Amino acid sequence: MKGMKIKIADYFIVGFIFVIGLASLWFNVQEAGASGQRYAVIYLENEQVAELSLSPGETTEYTFNFGDEGEHTATVEIDDGRIRMLPMGEELCPRGICAHTGWIEHSYESIVCLPNQIRISFVEGTVEDDRDLDGVTY
Repeated sequence: MKGMKIKIADYFIVGFIFVIGLASLWFNVQEAGASGQRYAVIYLENEQVAELSLSPGETTEYTFNFGDEGEHTATVEIDDGRIRMLPMGEELCPRGICAHTGWIEHSYESIVCLPNQIRISFVEGTVEDDRDLDGVTY
């Protein structure tokens, strides 16, 4: 262990790994921004309830019913290509984690309300194009 020194080749290897990492990060950011038409899909108890367009510059709210007989309502807000769930009453969603998630706008983000089995996810294109899901477990 005596006399171990960093050689010039070590600097080249570290620099090469650093450059590859930056290039990968740049590529991922470019891919996220270059996507086509995006949709948010709302699932209730693993059944699709709605497919909402997330067009830039569009602002709207969507309300849907849930519960055994559809007696409860939940509202999502869409604004400029992003979506969020508005707060529900504490008796329906005690911790309100779905509302505290806030705005989501990337394909790797989702909103989940476990007490009410509500899930909001992104898809590129239409839902029919997105059939790579093998199964769902909850």
